[in-house]
Order: sequence, then structure tokens, then C-alpha cells
Amino acid sequence: MRNGRRAARSSRCLSGSAGRLRDVPRPTHRAIRFALSVGVALTALGGCGGNTLDQSISVGGSPSVQPFLSMTVDRFAPENPLARFEIKMNGSSEGIGNLCDQLVDVAATARKMTPKEIEACSASGTSLTSIPVARDAIVLFTNKKSSNKIDCLTVPQIYSLVGPESAGFKRWSDGMGIASQLSETSTLPKIPLTVIGPPQTSGTVDLLIDQTISPFSQARQRSSELRPDYRALASDAMIPGEVSRVKNSIGFADYEKAQRWRSEVRFLEVDSGRGCVPATAATIRAGSYALSRSQFLFVSLKAAAANPTLAAFISFALEPAQLVDEGNASGISLAPKEIDAANQIWSAAADAAGVSQ
Repeated sequence: MRNGRRAARSSRCLSGSAGRLRDVPRPTHRAIRFALSVGVALTALGGCGGNTLDQSISVGGSPSVQPFLSMTVDRFAPENPLARFEIKMNGSSEGIGNLCDQLVDVAATARKMTPKEIEACSASGTSLTSIPVARDAIVLFTNKKSSNKIDCLTVPQIYSLVGPESAGFKRWSDGMGIASQLSETSTLPKIPLTVIGPPQTSGTVDLLIDQTISPFSQARQRSSELRPDYRALASDAMIPGEVSRVKNSIGFADYEKAQRWRSEVRFLEVDSGRGCVPATAATIRAGSYALSRSQFLFVSLKAAAANPTLAAFISFALEPAQLVDEGNASGISLAPKEIDAANQIWSAAADAAGVSQ
């Protein structure tokens, strides 16, 4: 990693204005596009030798990881003003798909790859490594003015309210029949129910399915998906407003975003069989909060071997200065031992693939 750090700084002899992260028009899929605008005079290149990092890096993936990427690019750019970035955050699934199709160099995701995605990457000849960079979680919440007095839901109750068998349920209490079949005896209130969340393509939806739907749906021979009539909003930013507007609704979103909405919504704790646990930085990092996850960078090793700028950027991104920055990163920072492990993963994979560090 230290060699990678030196590479990341190798263009310091360049002078002129550092690259800036700027918005690029979004033609499709509400993609979040960014690029580095380079303002370096060609005359500033004299005497710099052959170590300039001036290649392009393309990243796709989950909007949940975008804050971490933006922060890291902003810190990398002043030292490497000729580096160019294109970042399209269309969701974990699309980012992985584009990585497997060799359309992007890195997929920044809010979940692990599925067996089908691993098979697709293998079939396309895409060799990659998976590096954890943060932890995050899903938070469930309700309207602060709701007559609903529940402050904790069990995992069976969550399935009974948002799973495939709950399609058409109009009241919270409608889920009690399914929950009782799953050995859950607690009651649910007889109040209107509306489920609100991000679109189906979101990695947040994938995690909610993995943690609360799949464990029951497979045994009950049901599809592993959310109820088809849940209110999927085009933008996460719309969720708190909609939950506040619909009095007895239940919403869900990733922890990093939901933290900003604490004044607008009421968080629910989750009981996975060991008692009710709130979503906090400590419980997420410890893994005691059931709906937690890791965020990953999936890096194409072929692209990294051919692109010294990409290799240097990944080494730079894995430094503690980036990974422990709670104020700017996408979620909950990794523990020191996990940061060391992440760097070991990258170093071993890079060495095996002939990536210059």
C-alpha cells in the first residue's frame, strides 16, 4: 500500500489548478454523473518524467457509496490533476452488471455479489477482487405523529408487513396471521399500512430482502421479493417527506441517509431473536443490529494492471485517512483490524494480477 501511496503522489510536480468534481448532465436512469475538470497548462509538464497519473477511471454502483467516492476523489485530485473520473451511481445491480460487461473499472456496491453475478463475471472473463470499505445498515421508521405505538419489530413481523405474502394488506394487523405462522405472537395495531422505500434496483432493497424476506420466503416457497404494491420512490430524498405525509406508514432507507431525517421520522428497533436493538454506529459495527451490511469496491484487476491511475486511486482510497472519516464517508467506518484486512486483500490480489503498486 505504501508504494501505491507514492504512486498517487507522483504527479506533484504538475502545477496549475487541481481537478474539480463537477456534475455532468444525466441523460438516462437518473444517473449521478461526475467528472474531473482539468485546468492544468501543458507548459507545467516540463521536467516531470514518466510518473504522471493521467488516465481515466470509471465507476458504477450504489448511490449509498457515492459520498465515500466523492470525498476520496476530492482528496486524490489535487495531487493528480490530470486524472479523469466518470462515476455513474445507478444502483448496485447495474454497477456490477457493467463491471462484468467490462464497461466500468470499479463497481461500488452496498452488498455482496449474488451467485448469478459471480457466474456472469466469470463467463465474461472479468477477474476482480472484492474490498470492504465501510459498514451500513437499513433503518425502519414511521411517522412521528402516527398513532402507532410500536417501537420495535421482529424479523418475522417485518416479513409479514413488507414480504411477498403481504401484497394487498391495508392494515398493520393484517400481517399477524403470517407472523403467527412464523412463531411470532406479538400483536400489531389495527391502523392503515403503507410501505414506502427506494426503487427495486436499490441495494437497500436487496439487503432488506436478504435479511428479512429470503429466510422465510424460500421455506414457504414464495418469491424472494418485496410486496409488489409497496410505494417505491424515484429518489431517496423523497422518502422522509412521504413518510411524514402518510400518517401510519412504515419507511425504510440506508442508515447514512436516514440519520439526516431523525427530526422528521421515528426510528424503529429490530429484534432478530436476541432482543430489540437500535441502529447506531456501535451496533452496526459490532454486527448486533440485524439489518447491517458492508459496502464494497469490486475492482477489475485487468483494468488495474493496465491503468496505473486506477491502481494508485484504489491504494489511496484504502488508506485510514479515507476509511475512518466518519463525517464524509458513506456509512460506519471499519475497525482498524478490518482496514488492515482490506489493504491485505487489495495487495494480495494486485500482486497476483501483476498490478503495479
